[in-house]
Formats: sequence, C-alpha cells, structure tokens
Amino acid sequence: MHVRWTIIVCLIGILGVIAAVLVQRSGPAGGMRDRQANRPLLAPGALPVDEVDRITLKRPGRPEMVFVRDEAIWEQSEPFAHPMQAHSIRELAVLAGELVVIGTIEAGEGAAAPSPATVGLEPPLAEITYGWSQGSVSLKLGRRGIAGRAYLQIAGSATIHIVNQDLHERAVDMDVKEWRDRRIFQNAGIDSERIEIDSTGVAIVLGRDRRQWKMQSPVSSRLDDAARDELLAVLSRAQSGGFILDEPDDLTRFGLADPAGSVTVVTMRRYEEGGEIVRRPDTQRLLVGARIGVGSQDRFGMVEGWPVVVRIGEPVLRALFRQPADLVSPIASGVVAADVKTIRINGPGGEFRLQRDLERWIAPDHGDRDVPPEIVDDLLSALTQARAQQVELRPYPRELEVATITMLGFDARPLDTVRIGQLPGTNDQPGAWILENGDNVLRIHSTELSLPLTPEAFGLPADAAN
Repeated sequence: MHVRWTIIVCLIGILGVIAAVLVQRSGPAGGMRDRQANRPLLAPGALPVDEVDRITLKRPGRPEMVFVRDEAIWEQSEPFAHPMQAHSIRELAVLAGELVVIGTIEAGEGAAAPSPATVGLEPPLAEITYGWSQGSVSLKLGRRGIAGRAYLQIAGSATIHIVNQDLHERAVDMDVKEWRDRRIFQNAGIDSERIEIDSTGVAIVLGRDRRQWKMQSPVSSRLDDAARDELLAVLSRAQSGGFILDEPDDLTRFGLADPAGSVTVVTMRRYEEGGEIVRRPDTQRLLVGARIGVGSQDRFGMVEGWPVVVRIGEPVLRALFRQPADLVSPIASGVVAADVKTIRINGPGGEFRLQRDLERWIAPDHGDRDVPPEIVDDLLSALTQARAQQVELRPYPRELEVATITMLGFDARPLDTVRIGQLPGTNDQPGAWILENGDNVLRIHSTELSLPLTPEAFGLPADAAN
C-alpha cells in the first residue's frame, strides 16, 4: 500500500511539472497568445460582404485574377474576361467574414516564435484583396497546420493569426475553373431579339418584332410557338461540358479557326446610365469546331470574347442545331378564326363567299342562304388550327393547286390567303393535301382533313343564281 501511494504522488508531481512547462511555453517566449482566441478575425463592418464589388486573387507563379461585380453578376476581368458563378465568388468574401481567430503570434515575442517566412507568409501562398466603394482589406494566407488550422495575416499588420482553414481550402487549393459559369449564353431568354443558327452553310435566322417572332431565313414564315419556346429554353440553360484550354495559341487543332457551325444570340440588356435605364443589344456567339475524338459526337467549342476552349456535349449540339422545318409553324394560317368576317373560296365549283352574320353563316352569292355553321367551323379549324403531319420548305407546286381560300376581316380587308394543292393519289386513293400561304412552306395533311371547297359541300346549289 505504501509503495502504491508513493507511485501516485510521483505521477502527480510529474504532471505538475508538465503543466508548468506548457504554461511557460504558451506565454511570450513561445510566441502564442490565446487571450484573444475564439473571436472574429475582422471587426463588424471591416468587410461588408454585400458591398464587395471587386476581388483580387494572387497566387505565386500564376497570373493575377480579378473578379468584378455588376449588380448581382460576377465576371472575371483579368487575366481575361469570363462570366463566373456568383455564389462561388461571393463565397470568397463570406468565408473571410466568418474567420475565427484561434490564436495569435506577435512579432518580436521571442526567438522561438515562428516568423512570417516559416509559416508561408513571405511570400504568401495566396493574397486576396476585397474592394468596395468605401474601402478595401487584404488577407495573406500562409501554410496550413494540423487540426484544421492555418496561418493568416491582415495586410499592413505584423500579427500572425491562426484561423480555421475554410478560406485557405478555397483560395489556395481550388481550381478557379470550378468557379466559372458554364452557361454558354448568359442572357438568352425572353429579352432575346435575334437567333442565328448556321451549320454546313445553311443559316437559320429568327427575329422578333415586339412580341412576334418570325423566321427570316431560309424562308420568311411564322414560327411554331412551342418550338420557339423550347429553343429559347434550350439556349438559356445550355452548358459546356468542361473547360479544356485557356487562351490557346492556335485554334486550328480544335477546328475553331474555320468552325463547322455557330449559334448567335442577340439579347437586349438593361443598363443604368445617369439614373435612367437604357437597353442595348448584347451579342453572344458560340463557335463549334472539330469532334473531341474518334467515336465521340462531342465537339470543341468557344464563345467569342472568352478565350477558353470548352467541350460541347452531343445532347446540347442536337438541341441547338435545328432544321428549319422543325421551327416553322405547321399551321396553314396565323389568322384567328374569330377575326374572320368573310371567307372567299375559289375552288372546283367556281368562286363563292361565306359571311358571318352574328351567330350564323350565310352565303351572299346564293341569296343569303344559311349554311351549316359546323361545316364552316371545320374549314376555319383546318386553316387556323390543324397542325400538318409533315412540313417541307420548297416552292409551292402551282400545277397541283385545286383551290384558294381568302379570309377577310370585319373591315373587309384580306387577312390571309391559303393556297390548297393535292398530291397525286395512288390506287384510286386521293393524295395528301398541301396548304401554303405564300411563304413557300408546304404543310402536308392527310385526306382526313376536312376541306369543303365547293358550294355543294355547304348545302348550296352549284349555280349561284339558284
């Protein structure tokens, strides 16, 4: 028993000596002070995160990177222009504002104290400067230690702070490419004014006049509303599949010196000038080059103004590069049926008219006889609502024409004229209908489409005098 108590007393003594040594080393001689531990690195207001509009990041042996903010949009301005993910750049400021001091080392606190050079602060592994309209602050980031700690200095101060590593992990280690915005067209959407799709020498040009979109080339025609909306949605969300090379010296090896295709989007952007909002066109053009490799349908790409070669995936290419026939309206006429007052038909039975009279339809050329309204409604539906089974862009075959139908408004002015042709039949079966309204877009329907073209089809006698 006596021996056991002797051992215990000796152990207590040894622990006391160790504790005293640790206390001594934690004082000025060791250079570490914990009396200011667990406090924010930056005082309130020293880094107004929401006001920061410029961030400069320096890394040894790499070009200085500058990120600038315009309202909520962050862009890289140096060493070259490129849009950035707003949340990724903002996170650089958020993490700085959340830094907590674990300990400090003051210059001249003893020979045992580490120097800026020994902890990776001369030169720093990274230096970040945050700027806003009223000021700026710079942080120097040194090497990292154990237990999630790292060294840091506020520029202009000799104090070395020991902080958590969150900012270091982002500012020192992360590849800046991960912060870039992968969207190809930054502003495409409801404010877009013009779209040009060029592949293999065939250019599709779509333009908007106020709220009305039209195809301007290779034909002048109306657009299918669903196809137009889908294309705008595809443009707004299209992304590159990755960043391949920054600032290439030679575009030839990527097939971008003479691109295989391109997509151009012109969008009206809003700017504030002198307290007023002005709108200016912003043009973005995607160049599409050679295939990435044998057996791959992905291609090299580059957006003009951003000197970065990217990967464009095959699904994105397929969604962007459309055929003209996929975009034009498959409906014969853009007239609204309710706006039609008079229908003039010139068909196999000669020319005759149908006219709206309140809730009924009459035949002015046949003594104002009533005609079945359901038959007229079927005809208007065929002209203004029925979607063609097939669309072809080629000249209208006049030799196949069987009728023309002109719709007039309540002011007696023509709204539209639809030409109707019929393909040759086979085996005593009539051929398909062709509907076209002067745009050289053939909308082909099956014979099941209801197209009454003679007076008899409306219950009228063939002779207008009867």
